[in-house]
Order: sequence, then C-alpha cells, then structure tokens
Amino acid sequence: MDARTPLEKALWDRIGPPLYYCAECLRSVKVTPVDGAEPIVQRKCEHTGQIIAPRRAICVGKGGASMGTKVRIAAMQAASAITGRTV
Repeated sequence: MDARTPLEKALWDRIGPPLYYCAECLRSVKVTPVDGAEPIVQRKCEHTGQIIAPRRAICVGKGGASMGTKVRIAAMQAASAITGRTV
C-alpha cells in the first residue's frame, strides 16, 4: 500500500527514492548507524517489515576510472548527501 504524501511522491519521481524506505508503505525511514550495535531506526509508519536501501554499484576496471567518471561519481555522492536520496 502506497502511503506516501503527494510531496514524497513528487520527490521520488523528480529526484529519486529515499536512501532508506519501508517496503510496505514506501515512506522514508531514518537509519542511524551505531558502532558495535544495531542501528537506530526511526519510521514514519507502524510497520515492522523490511527496509529497502537502494544503492548504485560502481565498478572500475584494472586501470581505474577516468577523470570524467570520477567527477560524475563525486557529483552523485554529493547530491545523495545533500538530498538524502539515491540520485
């Protein structure tokens, strides 16, 4: 069941999905890592199911990445850090 607000749907369509979201209702979830313990999970919903964490994998060959690829990767990482979404 899609329980996202209209703003969350618009952000999902224009920017991308959140870094973590509930698999049942698609609402964003805040996950804070804790050294040596389970992470702290803060949900906007009451579900206890899975948390989806969409990521992009970047594979680089033996020779390394070109300067253009390094710049694109850095831009994607910066955009994800600023927006809190997978860009």
